[in-house]
Parts: sequence; structure tokens; C-alpha cells
Amino acid sequence: MSNASSFSGKLAEFFADPNRRKALIFLAPLVIGVFWVGSNFLASADEGAVTKSAKVKRGPVTIKIIESGELRAQDQVTISAITDKQILWLAPEGKWVEKGDTLVRFESAKYEIARDEIESLVMLANAGYTKATNELEAQQMQENAAKKNLETIMSLAQKGFITESEVEKTRLGFIETKSRTRALQGAVGAARANVARAGQAYAQQARKLRMSVIFAPRDGLVVYATTGDEEHRKKISVGMTPLEGADLIYLPDVSSMLVDLQVSEVDLAKLRVGLAAEIRLDAYPDVVFKGEIKMIAELAKRKLNLMTGKASGAKVFDVTLTVHESDLRLKPGLTATADIVVNQYDDVLYIPVESVFFDAEKRPFVYLQQGGKAKPRLVTIGASNDRYVVIKEGLQEGDEILQGRPKT
Repeated sequence: MSNASSFSGKLAEFFADPNRRKALIFLAPLVIGVFWVGSNFLASADEGAVTKSAKVKRGPVTIKIIESGELRAQDQVTISAITDKQILWLAPEGKWVEKGDTLVRFESAKYEIARDEIESLVMLANAGYTKATNELEAQQMQENAAKKNLETIMSLAQKGFITESEVEKTRLGFIETKSRTRALQGAVGAARANVARAGQAYAQQARKLRMSVIFAPRDGLVVYATTGDEEHRKKISVGMTPLEGADLIYLPDVSSMLVDLQVSEVDLAKLRVGLAAEIRLDAYPDVVFKGEIKMIAELAKRKLNLMTGKASGAKVFDVTLTVHESDLRLKPGLTATADIVVNQYDDVLYIPVESVFFDAEKRPFVYLQQGGKAKPRLVTIGASNDRYVVIKEGLQEGDEILQGRPKT
């Protein structure tokens, strides 16, 4: 038997029961009523969404540009790598350090071994110098004794008590003694040079060993530097081997803070140095800090995609804000949202931004409600924010306009 035949048989069996027929007759009006109410509700909801209207209002309007950025210190000390050795330890980021505290430790085993070896050489050189000096002193005493002996012999020879051959023999002995003295003086000079070379080598290794540790030159908050290009940036970390001279740590002056953000090229013409801004931190959203625009970049750049880290097609300009307050909650690296007040109107006509449309010639117009019908009306618009647009011409206070296209 087919599925259709089976269903028909079951349906006939259902209606054959008189009790089921009575129940169906009773429920049918109720089902139809529910369907009718639901249909009308959906229709009215759809119509309400399309035909929602608003009144043209008059009053104050604030035009703002809202952008997110990052806090940084206006003044900071940069700690650079003084060697190209591996980083073994870093002061924790965000820690407050005082002048003289350790900031960075580099791998130094090589320098420690070399220092110990040279320290042994210094000790040997000093010992050699001491020995040579002692020998020279002893030899100088012998030379003095030989000189006196020669003077005595020559005096006796003049009196006839000593033969000339004995005098000559004594003179040769004195000359030999002087020769040994000069040799020992040379040995002392060489030993002194050895001590100096060993000392210089030791000082050099000690300097390299000192360079394996960087101390804080002043009090400050530890902020790690970053390496790599804009698409592949990463913070300095333990295990890295930086190039000599590379930035490692910043010690910012948190009493004077800035906010770096990017503004779309569309909004650039609205900005100027000195415009006021309200700054909120994501970490403290209920606190508002006052600030103003300090600098606007002259050249545009490609905006980076925060998800991929790659440059997008949108063009932006770097803008820097000055934060007027000094507060311990203002820390470098925190995300900040700035409301930049572009214009402040005290008494203007304004309507919701979703009420404005543009025709084929890019002229702005609205749908004005008149006599129960919506008619397009060309208007002249002014500045706008994310909610309202200022109306210069074309409407009057109290006019009713649609917040969407009318239902066709």
C-alpha cells in the first residue's frame, strides 16, 4: 500500500470517531482566531518598523568624533641593550622600580669565566713583579757594595798596597754587577708592564660583566619595548637576544600622559589642535578625564586590522591628545576612548540620522508626513553625530518625518 493511501485511510478512521469530530468542531474557531490575531500582529509589527516616525526637534546638539587609542607617557627614559647577549631576567612589566633597582640581566657565564682566568693572570703578574722588584733591590745592594769595594781598592793601589792587576780584577767585577742590575731593572719594567696589561684585561672583563646587568637610572614604571614591524610586533621577553642598542624597557613619567589614536580621513577636516576631548579608560569606564588635541599627523597611513595585524584599505591619520589630569590610574598601554567635541550647537533643528536619504544626484531628502502620506522633501543638512543630523533648511520644528523608507 502507498504512503498516500495509508494516510487517507488513517484520516478517514480519525473522522469516523464522533467524539473526535465534536472536538475538532469546537477547536476550529479557536485555531482560526489565533491564526488571525498572529497574522495581524506580524503585519502591524512589520508596518510599524517601516513607518516609524519622528518629530523635528529644536535644541542643543553636540557633534563628537569617538575613537579608541592607547595611553603613553609624554616623557620617558629608554633603556637600551648594552650587549648582544641573551636576556636571562627582566623586571616585571607594570612594576614600579626605584633608582638603582635591577631592570635586566643578560647571559654572562662567558664573561665570568674570562674574568676568573684573568684574575689568576693578574695574581701571577703581581707575583712576578714583586719577585723582580726584590731581586733588583738585592742586586742594587750588591752593586753598592761592589762600588765601595772598588773605591777602597783604588785608594790602596795609590798607596802601593794593591797591585794594578788586583784593581783591574775588582773593576771588572763591579762592571759585571752593574750589568746584572740593568738586566734586573729591565725585568722589573717587563713585570710592571705585565701587571698593567693584566689589569687592563681584568677591567675590560669586569666592565663586560657589569654590562650584563642594567640598573634603573631613575624611579619609574616598567614598560616593555616591542620589536618587529607593525604587522609582526611583539614585546621584549626573557630568552630573546637583542641587538646592541635596541630598546628594551621604558620608564615613563606617568605625571604627564598622552593618548595616541587614529582618525578616519573622512573626519580629518573636522579636527584642529586644541579641540577638547573627554577620555575614558576601558579599565575605569566610569571615570572621565579631560584632554585636548595636541597633534594631528600631516600624512595618512593604512589602518591596521586588529584581528590579522595587516594593513587594510582604509586611510587614517595619527592624532595625539594631551591628558590634563595626573592620576595613578593613567598607565601607559591602557586602552582609552576619546570623545572629541567637534561642534557644540545651542539651538538648532535636528532629526535622527536614519531619517536622511540621498537621491540619484546625491541630494539629501527626508520623507515628510503630510495628510497621512509620506512625501519626499529635499533638505539642507549640517553636521552630524552618531544619532542626529542638523537641518539647515527644508523642515520646521514639529514636522513629522519617517525613520525609514515608506511601505510601497
